[in-house]
Amino acid sequence: MAKTAVIIGTGPAGSATAWELSRNGWEVVMLERGRNLRPGLGEKPASQLGTLYGHDEIKSLRAFGFPDPVLEPMTGRTQSDSQSGMERTKQGLVVNMGAAVGGTAMHYNAKFPRFWKQDFTQLSDHGPVAGSSMSDWPIRYEDLASFYDEVEHQLGVQGDNNQVPDFVKAQSPRSRNYPMPPNPTGYAAQLLAAGARNVGYNPFPYPAAVNSREFDGRPACNSCGLCSGFGCTINARNDGLTAFLNPAMLMGKVRVIERALAYRIETSSDGRRAVAVHYYDAQGKSQSISAQHVMLAGSPIQTARLLLLSANSKHPKGLGNRSDQVGRNMMFHNFIIGGALFERDIQSLRGQSTTLEIDDLVGPFKGPDVTALGVPYIKGALVQLGSGLPILTEAYNYLGFGLTGLAHKEAMRTSFLRLRVAGFQMVGEDLPQSGNRIDLDPSVKDFRGLPAARVTYAPHAHEKAAAQYFSPRLEAMSLAAPGAVAAAVLPNPLLSDAAPTTFHQAGTTRMGNDADTSVTDKFGRLHEMDNVHVVDASTFVTFPGFNPTLTILANSLRISRALAQGGQ
Repeated sequence: MAKTAVIIGTGPAGSATAWELSRNGWEVVMLERGRNLRPGLGEKPASQLGTLYGHDEIKSLRAFGFPDPVLEPMTGRTQSDSQSGMERTKQGLVVNMGAAVGGTAMHYNAKFPRFWKQDFTQLSDHGPVAGSSMSDWPIRYEDLASFYDEVEHQLGVQGDNNQVPDFVKAQSPRSRNYPMPPNPTGYAAQLLAAGARNVGYNPFPYPAAVNSREFDGRPACNSCGLCSGFGCTINARNDGLTAFLNPAMLMGKVRVIERALAYRIETSSDGRRAVAVHYYDAQGKSQSISAQHVMLAGSPIQTARLLLLSANSKHPKGLGNRSDQVGRNMMFHNFIIGGALFERDIQSLRGQSTTLEIDDLVGPFKGPDVTALGVPYIKGALVQLGSGLPILTEAYNYLGFGLTGLAHKEAMRTSFLRLRVAGFQMVGEDLPQSGNRIDLDPSVKDFRGLPAARVTYAPHAHEKAAAQYFSPRLEAMSLAAPGAVAAAVLPNPLLSDAAPTTFHQAGTTRMGNDADTSVTDKFGRLHEMDNVHVVDASTFVTFPGFNPTLTILANSLRISRALAQGGQ
């Protein structure tokens, strides 16, 4: 008799898990709270999948396929709000999070860097940091290396290891080169790269799950520039849905139920095993499905919320929450953004989005200039070079500046934000803190009557010190670009203590060897249960400054393969 699993969430983690379990003979049912926006899913090869969210710029706000902030609100507050007794200061869209088959990757930029060796041993290497719940990962880079390689070749990732600096290779060694060469570099990225070289940095092609040549029947990227926030109408961009979920569904052992909101995991009488998952279907009717194994892949926020919603007499604080760690250590990337202004049109959208990266600012950095900022060391992040704004996003920004009428029209004609700016983003590391957490709002509910997820957050002193430390260096890099006449940097962690509205999220069910300080073991299994595993970024112990999707896919594949082969 075939083994069975219920997977909650169809993003990259859920997709890779479904693929691995089904090809080992398991029967899989997936529950997805959002809609399917990819016509042909499970019926056609990836090259023939449609998309209901193409590069129509009217959808540049990324709201298409996302939770309605009124019907499915989140609430938010800072740590100081919490300490002063405030239940919430924000309600609605507090942080960004996709809700559709394929998850948040439906709009992602498809950037695929690896984490570094040092990211798994940060506590051992550098010691504790006051105010942070820093811990080492229970796994090492070597445990993920083969899975990194497998995912890159399953999806088709472009890059060139021959152009990667030696210090990067030492921290993220690989057994073979990328499956395809990099795309042509956009002009705006070339200008910023020249600025980076002028100040001693080493830009190189950014690995991305975007075809630079035909791959798996899908065409090469045409460099339209509308990667981030849009669907790829020619299927040149790849993700977990196209590379893992769709092939798994075509094998006939995976069934996806869309618009299915899981709200409770039912356990056995002794509390050791999950026996069923309860969910609301598209008509709002409560349904249940029996489960031999439950795999949680709903995102750090929704995974923590479901575990808390599933409290019962054996798990009064929520499933897996005897240690009171479920929901804690929520992490977001604190992006530092900026750009260089030029006198002429630099065609910032002509080219694949952010085709180059620099890793010279990853660190860690130590010394008197760092300790003067109040922290023992500063870890930085990769810097993405060469982004630009679509025309409607530019128009919205001018409205935000207070420009209306003729002033707005003149700003659009001059177009200093779109035609003349080459943008960059630094993917800033966020240190874990016990007080940064997800819990259930005591009074705000969604349209099904379920308690909303509440985000309590404040940046650590490290994040603010990092913004102070790196901002002038990033400004100098921008000003060193040929033809640059001005530069600007927005050091976001210094501007607000609120949770960043980023799509990069991690933590809430960290994995570890000690059940008193973690939620799952190193294979994502809840310490307190025998058949419930977390496979998404909730298990991350730290959140280094690299795009997380490749590590999410690799780690979920590692966990699900061990389960399928009986190794956990």
